[in-house]
Amino acid sequence: MAAKILNRDRQVFLATTAKQAFEILARLDGFSVVLVDLDLPGDPYALIRKLHDFDPALLVVATSGAMTASVSDVTEVPPEVAAVLTKPVTPEWKPLVERLRSQHHS
Repeated sequence: MAAKILNRDRQVFLATTAKQAFEILARLDGFSVVLVDLDLPGDPYALIRKLHDFDPALLVVATSGAMTASVSDVTEVPPEVAAVLTKPVTPEWKPLVERLRSQHHS
């Protein structure tokens, strides 16, 4: 579902573990935004820190079905996270992700 909604004019890569997500990012070039599911197997919080250490300009969006829509209500979100999206994936995610992509390139 995420790939279908977010991949209209961009390439989207999906990973099933934190380790696989980092390996994809390290192997390929040109990422501006990474969505990290906080329910991802492995340690998604360690992945977020590792992504930030790897590329401090990379924008990380956290996603979770257990979170509220307001970042201020979530105390455990790392400071490296640019935004929080609540699952399920909806078409409303696309404008936020595109806005973050344009910030990364400006």
